[in-house]
Order: sequence, then structure tokens, then C-alpha cells
Amino acid sequence: MTRNVPARAAIVLFLLFFLGLAVTLFAFIDLRWTHWVFTTASVLGPGPSKHDAAPVDPNDVQRLRKSILNVRVDQCGSVNEAVGTGFVVKAGYVATAAHVLGNSRSCNGAIRLIDSGGLEHNATIVDVNDADDLAILRLPDMSLPALLLADAALYESPGAMARLVTIGYPLESEGASAPDSAAISGEGSLSRYDHDRNVFVTSGLNLNPGNSGGPIFVRDNWTVLGIARSKLPNAVGDGIGFVASIRAFENFFRHATGEELR
Repeated sequence: MTRNVPARAAIVLFLLFFLGLAVTLFAFIDLRWTHWVFTTASVLGPGPSKHDAAPVDPNDVQRLRKSILNVRVDQCGSVNEAVGTGFVVKAGYVATAAHVLGNSRSCNGAIRLIDSGGLEHNATIVDVNDADDLAILRLPDMSLPALLLADAALYESPGAMARLVTIGYPLESEGASAPDSAAISGEGSLSRYDHDRNVFVTSGLNLNPGNSGGPIFVRDNWTVLGIARSKLPNAVGDGIGFVASIRAFENFFRHATGEELR
């Protein structure tokens, strides 16, 4: 019996060694897994949630449409109008893209703004910034509400994320717009901010002719991040759009009018 004690002790020590090895290996794997999970989450951001998947509330769209106008501009020597979108930024003032005006400045072409109720308003040009593709129009009706503006600086840093949509008048046929005909786009996302050109680069945002000059909303809070300018041809980049920063427009507005937007 006494000769078997060392053998049993050796077996116990052997089992304890492998038990300790297994515990150490499990802890190492668990640590690496935890590191991978949290590292991946920090890179990719939070995963989908019920809030992310929530459909657009029609009441939100109906409310926002009251501030969004179909812009129609007579062109010099042409029976066709230039067509785009604009939106109220302050009582009596409408923001749009400069290129929506076409060549109307050469012949003082009439500018008509059609609101969500189908009413027509004659507008005049306050100022134009061709470099940043921005224009300010004077709206005689002071009752139309202004849209809320985003703090664009929050979205200019590398890695900033935002879900984006626009509401406007894409591919409108000639003639007056039907009441409440402003359409909401499919959802896109913010890719980056180009400091040299004062534009946000977007991905997947469905911009079409007629959307130019319209508001680009941060989907989560319905504030205006910028103004629709253009998009790359699909052959070059599918769904890549360019949005003038609302901060650039605020600076332009201040210089042109001597007033603040907020």
C-alpha cells in the first residue's frame, strides 16, 4: 500500500497540471474574444435596433413639407423652366442651390415658388454664391415655417456617422406641382466631410434632377445638415452625392443679409 502512494500523488499532480492548463487556456480565449467583440463594436458602431429600423412617420413628412418649396425659374430664350427645390431657413428667406437658377440672372427671369398647398409665390434673388453653389431667395409670404438646422460641426470630424434623407421635387413635370407632392428619398449615409469644398460626401442617398437645392436631413432628429448639390454619374460611383454644408450657408447668409439664422 505504501509503495502506491507516490504513484497516486503523481497522478493527482498530473491531473492538477492539466486542469490548470485548461483554465489558463480558457481565460486566454475568453480575453481574446472579449477584446475582439469590443474592438469590432468600436469600429462598426452599434448594431441595428428597433429604432434604426423604424419607418418614417408620415406626420413628420407632412410637417416638414410645409417648409419645402418647388422652385421654377424662367430661362432666357427658352420656353422651359429650370426646376429644383428650396426650403425656408428663416421667415421670408429660402435656401436653394445656385445652379437651379440656370441662366435667369442674365434676363431677370421670373422665379416661382410653389408650396405644399399648391400656392404660388413670386420670389426674388437676395444673393448667389456660385463657388459654393448656394443661393438665397426672398419669399414674400412670412408665414411659412423655417426648418431646424443641424450643428454641422458635429458631423465634420472623420468617422462621423449619420443617416440621411431628403425631401424635394425630383423629376417634376412642367406645370404647377400638385399639393403635397414633395417626395421623400430613400435613406443614405454620411461618408465624410470635404473641408476644401465645404461639402459632405454621401453614399446611397437617392438624389435626382429636381432634388437640387433641397434640404438634406439627419434622419434621427430631422435637422438640416446641408443642401443638395449634385451626385456622381452612376457609371462613376453609384449613389455618391455632394451636399453643401449648412454651416457654409449660414456664413453666406450672414455676409449677404447681415442677419443670423439662429
